Amino acid sequence: MINLKLAELRRRNRLTQQELGDILSVSYQTISKWENGQVSPDINMLPQISAYFGVSVDALLGIVPLEQEYIPSDSGTIEYWSKRLSYLKNTRRNMWNEDYFEFLINYVWKIEKPIEILDCGCGYGALGLLLLPMLPKGSRYTGIDFARSMIDEAKSIFAGTEFDVTFIEEDILNFHTDKRYDVVISQAVLRHVNDGFSYLKKMVEFTRSDGIVVSIECNREFESCGLHIDGMDYSDLCMHDGLKKLWTTELEKQNRDYSIAMKIPHYMKRLGLYDVDCRMNDKVNILERNDKGYQERLESIIGADHWTDEKTEREVEADIEYFMNHGMSRLEAEQYCNQQNGIVGFMKEHRDNISLTKTMGLMISYGWKTAVKNVLV
Repeated sequence: MINLKLAELRRRNRLTQQELGDILSVSYQTISKWENGQVSPDINMLPQISAYFGVSVDALLGIVPLEQEYIPSDSGTIEYWSKRLSYLKNTRRNMWNEDYFEFLINYVWKIEKPIEILDCGCGYGALGLLLLPMLPKGSRYTGIDFARSMIDEAKSIFAGTEFDVTFIEEDILNFHTDKRYDVVISQAVLRHVNDGFSYLKKMVEFTRSDGIVVSIECNREFESCGLHIDGMDYSDLCMHDGLKKLWTTELEKQNRDYSIAMKIPHYMKRLGLYDVDCRMNDKVNILERNDKGYQERLESIIGADHWTDEKTEREVEADIEYFMNHGMSRLEAEQYCNQQNGIVGFMKEHRDNISLTKTMGLMISYGWKTAVKNVLV
């Protein structure tokens, strides 16, 4: 028996009958008749309808279930990060004003004596490169990361330097040590992992009594509205309704929390930290063609946001299917792909004359570990 799923698919994608009719070049009355079973779509229309909604013809006709198995984001896996060294370097090149980090060290955290610091999810050691020249002489840095390519690069970068560093290839959630550190820090890690609370709990575990836990995370809502490109419409660049659905789906399906930056201070209190506070990274990237280092900075921004090449139709369709699997409607997925391809095209056309403002909205949460165990979980 044929059980056309058109109405269900239309409602899932938040389309009116008129909107769907416009997409399929038929009247809304025709859509209504199809949905009510008064008439059936011509057999030649079925592939077009099923392709639009990203389902098979059999699923459209109700022969097989509509539900597709959720495909988890892999951004918390070794396989993902083993191929992201270049991307990671691009993101870190424009992330901090060094004087602000010095302010945090000297006036907020008040680090006056040599310390031992553990960097969780250290990548190639970017935080070590930033922190060690600012810390009291004699400070020691340990970086831990589960991607061998990252650890190998970190060892290569720090080889021959005067700094006392150690790098460990391990997933922090599986890492065990009796050693405790004065500062345990992570940067842009919890947004990528499943169950960021457990990751933060592990960081607290490795912190000595009266030591500091620091978690630096991007607020995705801030970041999505943190881009202006002269010559492009700012409201279009800020459009991310589909991303909100994707983030919500990933939180529901795999506990990957897009909003974790806002929650970390509260998690820290639940884990027994005291004097918990939160600040914002003050870095805003402003780029004009006559600026010093224009080309290098532009290339880093392009690389960090995957704006290197416009995607082919096949690649776009694969992305659309993935985004729909993560909660977007087809229209939202198409709009997002068009937005990103539009940026790529604009960057290529105006490569020698780009003017932009970009900020990530990094939130810096921190707290001190009390000697008295007072954990609420």
